[in-house]
Order: sequence, then C-alpha cells, then structure tokens
Amino acid sequence: MRIIEMEHQCKPDSCKTVWILEDPQIRILLALRRELEEELEELNERIEKLQAYINALNSMIGTSSFTTAEAALGTSPVEDEADREEAEQAMAREVPTEIVILNKERDLDLATVYVEGPDLRVMPADHALYDIKMGAFARFFVERILGNFQKEDRHRVENGEIGWDQAFDFEVKAEDGILQGIIIKNFGDEERLAEIQRTLRWALEKTYVAR
Repeated sequence: MRIIEMEHQCKPDSCKTVWILEDPQIRILLALRRELEEELEELNERIEKLQAYINALNSMIGTSSFTTAEAALGTSPVEDEADREEAEQAMAREVPTEIVILNKERDLDLATVYVEGPDLRVMPADHALYDIKMGAFARFFVERILGNFQKEDRHRVENGEIGWDQAFDFEVKAEDGILQGIIIKNFGDEERLAEIQRTLRWALEKTYVAR
C-alpha cells in the first residue's frame, strides 16, 4: 500500500493537503461491499413482498381447505344421507383393489384397504371394534402418519409442485368414538401406501377389541 498526495485545499488563511490510500485491493473490496449492501437491500425488500403474498394466500386458503387430525377426531357434523349415498354409489362404480390388513401372526384380519385410483378407503373388519381416541390410533396413526403426509403436501402446494386437488387429505369416520372407516384422498406413491399399510396394521392391532 502506498500513500499519495491527492490535492491541495486552500482557504484564505490556511492551506492543507488531503491524503488518500491508493491500494487496488482496497478499492475492489470497497466496491464489492457496496454491491453486496445494495443486493442485500433488494433481497430484504423481496422477502417482505413474498411474506405478504404468503400471508394473503393463508387468509384465502383458510382453515377449511384440509381436514386436520384434530378435526378428524373431533365431533364434526355427519354428512347428510344424500351426500353419503352419493359417495357410496361413486365408490361402487369402480372396481377397487383390496388389501387385507392382517395382524402380526397373520391369523386375524383387522381391516380391508380398497385402492380406488389415487384414493384409499379403509373398512374395519366386522368382528372388530377400534376406539379412535386411543393413543396408538389417534396420536400415532392419525396425527403422526396421516397428519404428516398432509403437511408435506401442503408445503408442496405452497411451493407450486402440485395443485390443491392433488394434495393428500383424509377423513376419519366414527360413531360413538368407534371407527367406521377412513377415506384417504391422493395417498401418493407406493412408498406412502406401504407406510400407511404398515402403521395402520400396528395401530389396529394395538386397539383391537372383539365385538
């Protein structure tokens, strides 16, 4: 680094010399710092705009877009008879693939999973009672497994990877706290299906009570 005399500044009663540092590296670093500061300011403005967009989308989406695990286990109103019959007739028009869920010893059927295109319908065995409030079913299978799949697809929708009509969703149907069936929309790929089968078997086996 070398110091050079830049200029002389004189006033009526005095005169002084202004000195500056001349170092190419310092000049480059200073220019880079200014450039980074400007870019950081632009990024901060963009972050604020994006956050505003996200907040607006959240308010539009609302809490009714998906059935949460808490709502699925709550006491939400039952669909009217006409809607239920229409849904059952629509299911009957397709020929589903059946997967029988057996216990670990494979000597007792727990439920049947009907694969209907991108959707699943789980029906408990006629001889079985399952309390949906029990931890193995409520906290593990519904909240941890189904709930996490739902959250994953919410993020995928927000990131523009899929549409709302392609996102994972589910509904637990019960009567007096006893499982009547589970409807799963857009279950995803074979890996998810295998995970649902495995965890469903465990949850049902832990909560099984014979009629």
